[in-house]
Amino acid sequence: MKKFDDSSPIYQQLKDEIETAIIAGNIREDEKLPSIRNLAQEYRLNPQTVANAVGELLQEGYLYKKRGIGMFVKEGSRQKLSSRRKEQFKEQEFKKILKTAQLLGFTQKEVSQMVADFYEEEA
Repeated sequence: MKKFDDSSPIYQQLKDEIETAIIAGNIREDEKLPSIRNLAQEYRLNPQTVANAVGELLQEGYLYKKRGIGMFVKEGSRQKLSSRRKEQFKEQEFKKILKTAQLLGFTQKEVSQMVADFYEEEA
């Protein structure tokens, strides 16, 4: 079970957790999401907190509702979420990493080599 922290609102952390599950394929497109009650029990959260997270995903178009049945992952959501996360990473985290590397005096060639080494180790 995920541990929530004080870095951002809990509903946002849960929303990120659901998005990550969709991107990873743990929740597939057109698959039914567990009910708000079940998610609240699983994560030990207030049902309103869960409803807020699911509501944002619904509003943003990543989920759709079947009346009386539940929430489902909308087709194309995995690709859209992945693209959005890649852009966020590139513009926020990766840019910060590169600025730090530059501040520390790493050359572009050294950074490229570090990246290549990382991918070799992970293969």
